[in-house]
Amino acid sequence: MQDIDLQNAVAHCLAKYRNHLEFTGYKIEDEGEDWLFSRHPRKANLWLKKVGDRGILVSTMYGVKENVKRTNFLEFINSLNAEFLFMKAYLNDEGLLRLETFFEGDYDRTNFSILLENIEFDMNIFLENQLLEAYLQ
Repeated sequence: MQDIDLQNAVAHCLAKYRNHLEFTGYKIEDEGEDWLFSRHPRKANLWLKKVGDRGILVSTMYGVKENVKRTNFLEFINSLNAEFLFMKAYLNDEGLLRLETFFEGDYDRTNFSILLENIEFDMNIFLENQLLEAYLQ
């Protein structure tokens, strides 16, 4: 693991989030100036993007099978949104199912831990959905 001075003003803007994710078992696969992509062996892969001074957008994405009827898939997404408590689901411009939530404000260890628990709560709902296998790659 790369040593990062979390107090250094020139450190990556997501350095504290990166450290937190690595501590909880995520591996940072890629990163840019204001985003990072992380993988976990048993949890959803997470993409974090800094949104100005507002906070962090946290997303995960899934490929959709090619033969899926769009109206049926949109009904599936609507049913997910009806069940989710913390995340929203939508079909993005690239044809991927995107699940996301937002972390408002500056990094806080306790609140970010709660956000990760909230994501896991909704991901359990997602993974238990009976139509998942029919729609996603």
